[in-house]
Amino acid sequence: MEIPSVSPIWGYLAWLPKWLMRWKFSEERMANLVNVDIRPRHENVKVNLGLPCATFELWFQVTNMSPFGVELDRAQIDFLCHGGMSLCVPYIKKIKIRAGKMEELCIAGDIPDNKADQIARYISQGGDKDNSSISMDVYFNCRLHAFAKLRHRLDGVKPHFINQQVRIRNA
Repeated sequence: MEIPSVSPIWGYLAWLPKWLMRWKFSEERMANLVNVDIRPRHENVKVNLGLPCATFELWFQVTNMSPFGVELDRAQIDFLCHGGMSLCVPYIKKIKIRAGKMEELCIAGDIPDNKADQIARYISQGGDKDNSSISMDVYFNCRLHAFAKLRHRLDGVKPHFINQQVRIRNA
């Protein structure tokens, strides 16, 4: 998907000296021009509590509203799931995002059995399914400098849980 209002405007500034562009586009400003959020449609967060291995899948979209192509270098994701379970996963695949473009990425990981059992128990006892959140540190590179979105927090995450009944029967 293209963000039409960004690319044409900034393309005319490409001839400016790099030192001037660095001054105008600081690390903080670049971080503000790149948005990382949960994918808005369908199952953006899926937690499979089935056996033999429980897993989770988080879908993100990264929107580059800056005039420069950026590269997602790495990320550390902390998914605070139900029942106070924190699921951490590093992401090290590099993704290039052109100016004015949006890219989707999937971050998946395994859930240890003891944590999966606790999540299933929490859900079966009527725990609030809407109290999940995601915190992340995301590191980017661009032609001007490296920058980061640190302690970027996404509230209101509503995971879709499947196979929790399998964990409850085996507990």
